[in-house]
Amino acid sequence: MKSLNSRMAVVVWATAACAMMPAVILAQTQIPSMGSMLPDKAKLLEQGQKLVTDLTSMKSSGKLGAADTAKVDSLLPKATALNTELAKPQVEPSRLTQLAGQLGDLQKQVAALQGAMK
Repeated sequence: MKSLNSRMAVVVWATAACAMMPAVILAQTQIPSMGSMLPDKAKLLEQGQKLVTDLTSMKSSGKLGAADTAKVDSLLPKATALNTELAKPQVEPSRLTQLAGQLGDLQKQVAALQGAMK
């Protein structure tokens, strides 16, 4: 009889342990929330403002050739429009992702122009 009771106890404990495993694993695993997967609007706006400042500085520096100056002239309104959009109180999450992509593209183009200045 003792043998049966101890076997039952082991089965109960094993069942309880197996039932708790998903909760323990889930608690240990850091699952990012949807909010953390979205770009940070404040950081994007800060980067966008720096981009406008950089473009304005490049334009007034006189260190660019005519073609590069024209490129700066075409990028400046895009960067300004992006900042205007990011400065709005509410930006849809899907739009925020699009704006982050546009900002990245603009940053790459500005970096290329800055490389041409040096």
